[in-house]
Amino acid sequence: MFVRALTVTAVAAAVGAPAAAARDPIVPLSDVHRGMTCTARTVVQGTTITDFGVEVLDVVDDVDGSGPRILVRVSGDAVAGSGIASGFSGSPVYCARPDGSIGNAGAVSATVGQYGNDVGLVTPIESMLKLPLKPPSGARTLSRAAAASVRAVDSPLTIGGLSPALGKLVERSARAAGRTIVATPAGPLGTFAPQPLVPGASMGAAYATGALALSAIGTVTYRDGDTIWGFGHQFDGVGRRALPLQDAYVYTVVDNPLDTSESTSYKLASPGHTLGVLSNDAASAVVGGIGARAPTTPVTVNVRDKDRKTKLTQTTLVADESAVGDPLGHGLLPTVAPISLMQAITKAFEGAPARETGSLCLTVRVRGVKKPLRFCDRYVVNGSDTSGVPALATAMGNDVTNALGAIDGARYAALHVDSVRADVTIERGLRLATIRSLSGPATVKRGQRVRLRMQVREDRGPMKTIPLTLTIPRDAKLGQQMLTLSGTALDQGGSDGDTITIVLDAGGGESAGSSGGAQTFAQVKTGFGSAQRWDGVKAKLGKLRWRATRDPQMRIDGRGQLALRVVRGG
Repeated sequence: MFVRALTVTAVAAAVGAPAAAARDPIVPLSDVHRGMTCTARTVVQGTTITDFGVEVLDVVDDVDGSGPRILVRVSGDAVAGSGIASGFSGSPVYCARPDGSIGNAGAVSATVGQYGNDVGLVTPIESMLKLPLKPPSGARTLSRAAAASVRAVDSPLTIGGLSPALGKLVERSARAAGRTIVATPAGPLGTFAPQPLVPGASMGAAYATGALALSAIGTVTYRDGDTIWGFGHQFDGVGRRALPLQDAYVYTVVDNPLDTSESTSYKLASPGHTLGVLSNDAASAVVGGIGARAPTTPVTVNVRDKDRKTKLTQTTLVADESAVGDPLGHGLLPTVAPISLMQAITKAFEGAPARETGSLCLTVRVRGVKKPLRFCDRYVVNGSDTSGVPALATAMGNDVTNALGAIDGARYAALHVDSVRADVTIERGLRLATIRSLSGPATVKRGQRVRLRMQVREDRGPMKTIPLTLTIPRDAKLGQQMLTLSGTALDQGGSDGDTITIVLDAGGGESAGSSGGAQTFAQVKTGFGSAQRWDGVKAKLGKLRWRATRDPQMRIDGRGQLALRVVRGG
């Protein structure tokens, strides 16, 4: 049987169910049989829990290593157009027990891929409740092959707080990386009160919260005191976790009854308030606790618009799972922090011109290291097709990805990043000049400080003379030589076909399982610092090359040459 796990985000409606309560009675699998008429619960819109009908078709034997499932058909107004949609994951199914009372039989968790999408699978409640709140770090309940079988379609993540253009770029990049991310609104107009995480309520497992919200959204199945079980299947299937546990707000259900790997019905929803910690990510469910707080790393982006004289500051809290062994095999900062940076830049521009100039200083504080890691770069870009995302944003985002990846890839220790800060300036237009000619003395001595004049033309502006002093190397070859001054070309900007790095799957990332990670902190510093670039003018005399000058106000590109004769020094 082809099984498609419910990618966390969706909805349905209608039929009566018992009031959700902590520690509901359960219906064991041995009491479930064909023909039973049951009721499931989930949220269709807003935060209101809605009921929909469930008919038991049969009990399916273990086909993928995750245990037996209950085959069901759903009905009701809420599922008439969408069928079982992403986000139904975890919807509790209530059935009659032999004594006539109502109990929780399990969680809607998968579909079978048929048109209409009204036939699905339910994970038995016993399979979920046997899972502890906190498994050992690094523990997994399924092999990677079995996990892939259970989750035939990756659980889609919702990302809120992005501009439409950047949202499309992130969605496209995620598809290229084999993951589904759905860009959603940042949240409902105004706000909504924190919701109790009771069976049928929407819940979120968050990679990031704050200005950028990145979460998987499903449904609570069962609650016992402060412990909740949800989804009815894995999120990433990596065992011990330390993720923020949230409530969520549902805007609507986007219908697609085909249920293909490329397109399926899903719940358009946004995560809300952080209420606890999701600590177990197993094959049959995710488990979390109310009240505690998951460790996070603040990513603060400050953008100063030099044209408008304005400043924008945004902070995103990124889940820090280093204390539980980074169960994905990599940290989340190299993916989330660059997107946070790109969104702040996109918002500050309020419309992306093709020609842009800016600077980035990235400061990262690593726990136990006195001096923070830091680099500063200048960017001058001419994006041929920005598609609404500033070319500066993609250029800077790539550098942040690489720099944080150097920290994340350390093999000698688990490095805890305490904070990330990006200080950005942006300007419209190119702060650029092109070398047109070079003049100076015809004869120079080895070791002599020579005064030169470099003629440049500012971009779409006047000619300008830049005086500079150059020291002739003491080992320069004697005789007639050609002195060449070469500037730094424009940085590469983004285009509509570009993607950004999205690494969120277990085992993903270059550092995971490779031998290329840093073995010392000195190597981490070297990898981090590789993002630092010198964008000045370089000199070449024969086979000798060195840095000549750097204008602090503008990038200089192009090339100028001067014929001269080198003689011995006095």
